[in-house]
Amino acid sequence: MRKEIILISIITLLFIAGCTAEKPIGGDKDEHGCLIAAGYSWCESKQKCLRTWEEGCPSEQEFACETDDDCIPLPSDCHPMLCINKVYELAYERPEVCTELFALEAAYNPEDCGCVESKCVNKNLGRGFEEEGMTFEEAKIIAEESECTEKGTLTDSSFYNNYTRTWWIDLDMKEEFKLDYCNPACVVSEETKTAEINWRCTGAKI
Repeated sequence: MRKEIILISIITLLFIAGCTAEKPIGGDKDEHGCLIAAGYSWCESKQKCLRTWEEGCPSEQEFACETDDDCIPLPSDCHPMLCINKVYELAYERPEVCTELFALEAAYNPEDCGCVESKCVNKNLGRGFEEEGMTFEEAKIIAEESECTEKGTLTDSSFYNNYTRTWWIDLDMKEEFKLDYCNPACVVSEETKTAEINWRCTGAKI
């Protein structure tokens, strides 16, 4: 009798353990392969799984526009690949911290967005660097003879905007010219062969 009780107890424990191991936490996925229990859901506009509290997922109506002035980079992303109508700007929370690296195809400024066929688009998408354009060395020479080096020091971090045909070179500003919430760059125009500072500020007025 005692052996039977022990055997029943063992079987019961094995059954309970099997039930708990059947579905591990975070194991359930939707039809797109997104981990539901981990908070992921499918974002049609970005074509990927994401957590909506970590990055924005615009609906189709948020892309609607009439003119280029209606469009801005998606506020919730550090390196926005999408542009939306600015009337939805307050629906998104801007990231507190972003890496200093820049993506060549990202839309960082409203000028990088346009209204094409009544839809906000990122003008920089699909645009690669053209070898016949201004080289970084040429851009740096122009930058060194501009206000950029009067107020700061050129860094080795840079990217080329193929749509505006400009080189963007990150600046380390001199102490007396530093501004809060700003990440300035020296912008060198291939067309005009001139350079000027773009402060790239968030929340601060210049």
